[in-house]
Amino acid sequence: MDYSGRYRPVRPLRPEDDFNHPVEAHPFFNESRYVHLIDGRQRIGGWFRIGQRANQGLSEMTVCLYLPDGRVGFMFAKPGTVSQAGVEAAGLRFDFDQPMQRSRLHYAGPVHVMADGAAMENPRAAFTPQSQVDAEIALVFEAVAPAHGGELLGDEGEPFDEGEGRYFARAHYDQSVRGQGTLRVGETSWEISGHGLRDHSWGPRLWQAIPWYRWFPCTFDDGLAMCVIVVQKGDGELLETGYVHDGSGSLRHVHSVRLQTRYDARSYPAGFSLSFENEVGQQYDIEGEVLASVPCRHWRKLPDGRTDKSRIMECMTRYRLGERVGFGMAEYLDHQDPADGDAFEGIRAGR
Repeated sequence: MDYSGRYRPVRPLRPEDDFNHPVEAHPFFNESRYVHLIDGRQRIGGWFRIGQRANQGLSEMTVCLYLPDGRVGFMFAKPGTVSQAGVEAAGLRFDFDQPMQRSRLHYAGPVHVMADGAAMENPRAAFTPQSQVDAEIALVFEAVAPAHGGELLGDEGEPFDEGEGRYFARAHYDQSVRGQGTLRVGETSWEISGHGLRDHSWGPRLWQAIPWYRWFPCTFDDGLAMCVIVVQKGDGELLETGYVHDGSGSLRHVHSVRLQTRYDARSYPAGFSLSFENEVGQQYDIEGEVLASVPCRHWRKLPDGRTDKSRIMECMTRYRLGERVGFGMAEYLDHQDPADGDAFEGIRAGR
């Protein structure tokens, strides 16, 4: 999951990596795309994801909206179709006009509107006929920085084998973007403009493969953006990595990440202090304030009947770097330890 080349050889990104890749034989092969856009001025935003699991014969579609009055709109579906020709599932579609430069998103379909994102602790109870409204979203994204990532390689130049049960992000990239468009929920519409991040991965993936990670993508403006991640891998290795776009024309890798998270009584992130250095020794000290949170469950039924659980907190967040203010997401994944009352492993580790 570190694509700097410090730990493993990395196959550099190519423009065609924006499109679908040949399906591999592994049953958990997943081609996954994500994008978020936050309009900080209006305090509105959302994230959108399609996962294509061709060998399981299904796709995954998620739409999550953070509305200005604190409500949350959410929709999730698993249609039993996968199209290798494009990226579309259950009314959500991604199009790529200029690879690694310009892309579009369109969604037309239902969302369930809830007073608070915490309702997603129990989606079955939250999704009612009364909570469902029609929505339509059309957004355009343009790159403000080069994409960061690549494909991890083995010692002979082959795609790296992460090890059985540890599949997560062999091939991946993130890209800081700006975006604009329209968002309609029920009878209310907004014109939105802001910044965000695109994310694309391909290869085998198990959400339960790692104990925890903390992911911090934020774009302050066209000239300053970052994406920082701290990962506790299944083999015990701790990764602290990511990039900063500072307007210099190239991305700078980061290291020496320090994180202190403040949690509320529900074990939801409320804010954090994040510090790191880039590869030329520049120090960044950032304060994050969570504006809205949605807990997302990733549960997998095991052959012995047990359920393997992970929780991802999806947090729309205000970032401060000195006098500069930016908006983005803060994503907290925790595997839940069944031997310790389903304890969240990252919280237990003090992160």
